[in-house]
Amino acid sequence: MDWNWGAVNQIADEAIITVGIAVLIIRQFIWRSARLDRMLRMPTIVIGAGIVYLIIELAGGFAWVSADWLIIAELGLVAITGTAMGYATHFRKANDHLQYRLTWIGVILWAMFVVVLIGNFALASVLGANLAAATGLILLSFGINRLAAIIVVRHRALSLLSMKQDHAHNQEAC
Repeated sequence: MDWNWGAVNQIADEAIITVGIAVLIIRQFIWRSARLDRMLRMPTIVIGAGIVYLIIELAGGFAWVSADWLIIAELGLVAITGTAMGYATHFRKANDHLQYRLTWIGVILWAMFVVVLIGNFALASVLGANLAAATGLILLSFGINRLAAIIVVRHRALSLLSMKQDHAHNQEAC
C-alpha cells in the first residue's frame, strides 16, 4: 500500500492548526489578566507562523490570478470581526488587577469569522484562486483577527487604567 504522504501531512497540519485555534478561541471566554506587555505576543506569533507557513507553501512556485484578491479581501473582513470582538470584550477588577474576556456576543462574532473564512475560501477555490489552498492563510487570518481585537482591547484597557490612576490621584489631592 502506497501512502500519499503529502495528503497525510496536509491533513495533520490542518488538524493541528484547527485544535490550536479551537483552544485559543475557548481561552477568549475565560477571564485573563490585562497585562499590556503580553497582549500582542500571541497575535504576533500566529501572524509570523502564518507568513512562514505561506512562504514554505508557495516556495514551489505561485501564479497570481485575479481570484486571489478575494483571499486578500477576506483578511480585511476578519480584521473587522476582530475589531468588533475587541469592543465586545468585558472588563472587571479582581484583586486590584484588570481582567478581560470576550462576552457571549463573541460566539456570534466567531461564527461570523468562520462563515467568512470558509465561504470566502470556497468561493475563491471555485473561481480558481491559487491562494485558496494555502493553509498558512488560515493562521494569517486568525492572527489578523486577534491582532485587531487586541489593539482595541489594549486601547480600552489603557483608558480604564488611566481613569483609575486619575481617580487615585484626585483622591490623594483631597
